[in-house]
Amino acid sequence: MTVRFSCRCPNADYLGFTASPEAIVATAVKAEALGFDAIFVNDHIIVDGSARSAPWTNTYDPFVAMSFVAARTTRIGVGVSVLIVPYRNPIATAKALATLDRMSGGRLIAGVGAGWNEAEFAALGVPFRERGARTTEALRLWQACWAPDPVSFTGRFCTFADMRVSPKPLQQPQPPIWVGGLSDAALRRAARFAEVWQPTPLPVAALVERQAALRRACDDVGRHRPIATRMSFRVEAGAMTAAARASGGVPSNGPTTPAEVAAELLRYRDAGGLDAFQINFHGCRDQGQLLDAMECFAHEVVPQLA
Repeated sequence: MTVRFSCRCPNADYLGFTASPEAIVATAVKAEALGFDAIFVNDHIIVDGSARSAPWTNTYDPFVAMSFVAARTTRIGVGVSVLIVPYRNPIATAKALATLDRMSGGRLIAGVGAGWNEAEFAALGVPFRERGARTTEALRLWQACWAPDPVSFTGRFCTFADMRVSPKPLQQPQPPIWVGGLSDAALRRAARFAEVWQPTPLPVAALVERQAALRRACDDVGRHRPIATRMSFRVEAGAMTAAARASGGVPSNGPTTPAEVAAELLRYRDAGGLDAFQINFHGCRDQGQLLDAMECFAHEVVPQLA
């Protein structure tokens, strides 16, 4: 089984150093050169001062960042993982995503989630308790907007009839939707709309259990076409560089060498049938270490998974 890999741009500070336009573009260009199949940005708009929000206080807008990435690359998929759908007007979001898909030559991946930061919802004037319903309705609305004109839609939060909205996405019938989340509600949403279910890192047993729940959700909605799983997988950048290992800078709470990373990925592949992962490089002291870790992963880990 061939295993494919995507990774994230540093459009926020969660990788361990300050995000910048230069770092976003350089990471995307490097990922394409190394054979990663997709590059992703994150989404937050305005966050509180809690510890969980700390990595997201400096987050570049995902639509603008994706536009720059698409302009500087030619083949790699360009996506957001995940777009917090309820934060924005769903019609405007459908237009922006369709435009990105057109301008990137059909490379957009729309990763979606319902969000978690209640303070952020409050600041944006969006009811936190409606986030799931708004996300599900938005996905229905996107499908309506991406269908041939004239388009109509009737929902709880938005209704219109005989309207025109173009351009349509280049990918037809729509760009791939990747649904994140582990809850039963997220799995039901994935069963209805997703090409890919993207869970956060899980122990193998928990992943297998949630995959079984996803299959049940697909049965419940009468879905017969397969849905892929692409789990996020955390890699400490220090484990990908010989200099960090020599200096004792490698954490001891996970795989710390290319061989150990490969073995862990193979364990997930064999137990969960995964043929694709989103690799999240963490703990980078600077942009150079991130690029070195990406190169080490491509040259020393990936060949062990062939």
